[in-house]
Parts: sequence; structure tokens; C-alpha cells
Amino acid sequence: MSCCSFIGRILLAVIFIGAGVDKFMQPQNSVGLLNGRYPAFYKNLETTAKQYNVPLPVQLSPTSIKQFSNEIILGVGGAELVLGLFVILNQAWAGKLLSLLTLSFVAVIHNPFIHGTTQAEKLSEQIQGLWTLGIAGALLIVGASSSSKTCAPVAVKSKGVTPTAPAASTKKAKRN
Repeated sequence: MSCCSFIGRILLAVIFIGAGVDKFMQPQNSVGLLNGRYPAFYKNLETTAKQYNVPLPVQLSPTSIKQFSNEIILGVGGAELVLGLFVILNQAWAGKLLSLLTLSFVAVIHNPFIHGTTQAEKLSEQIQGLWTLGIAGALLIVGASSSSKTCAPVAVKSKGVTPTAPAASTKKAKRN
């Protein structure tokens, strides 16, 4: 494991560990954000589901989510905290799961196609969404590279055989 890889995982995990702690210390901020943003997401989801004649479970309705929003936020906070620690410990599965969680934030919270009424608000959501997508991508890289022992490419050692360029012609020239 390289030093740069370790420092990079720490810097990436600090985002989620801090967010997880914040959700435990002040859950009302995240609860308010979820309850404010989720109804617009659900409306969009409902419209899409109706186009394909797919019923949505009643448990996904904004009123149901609002009833359990505090528990949802505490669960997300716990997941961010624990998965962030496992990212530091170079666990590939943690990077992949945290990436999925982060992508759900883009869909529900920072979706410029759903949120924002003015052009400035939509641009702000787009910036936040792209930033969050970048973090999800970094987490996928952590998830993909954590299974190897090093982040640097490994040179393959030959076993005494030196590669040579192929001869221009495989036939031997006849001498007269």
C-alpha cells in the first residue's frame, strides 16, 4: 500500500466521517433537507413509474418518509461513519457501498433536473451534483484498487529471456 493511496483514502473518508458525525450531532439539519427535497424527487419518480405502469410502494411516499426521516438520517449517518472508517482501512466493499450511497444523494438531494426554480438555483444544484458524482467516482476507484496491494503498476520480471524484435524474414537467404 502506497503512502499516497493511504493519504488519499483518509482525505476522502474525512468527508463522510464528518458528515456522519454531523448527522448524529445535529440530525434536524439533514432531516429538514430530506423532507424538503424528497417530495419533488418522489413526484418525478411517480411520473416516470406511471409511464411504465409500475406502482410505487406506499412506503416510498413522502408522508411515509417524513414519519421515519429521523431514523433514516441516523442510519445514513451511521453508514457514512462506519464506511468512511473502512475506506481508510482499504476495504474495497466499503468504497463501493459508499459510492452507491453517494449516488443516491445525487438522485434525491442534488438533482438539477428536479430541484431549483431559477437558473442560478439549477446551476448550483448542477455544481453540487457534479461534485458529488466526482466523489462517487473516487470511491469506485478506491473500491476497485483496494483489492491490490499497491496502487502503482507492477512490473513483470522476465525469467532470463530477453525479448527480441522479430526478424524481417523468417526464410534464410541462400548463398550462391
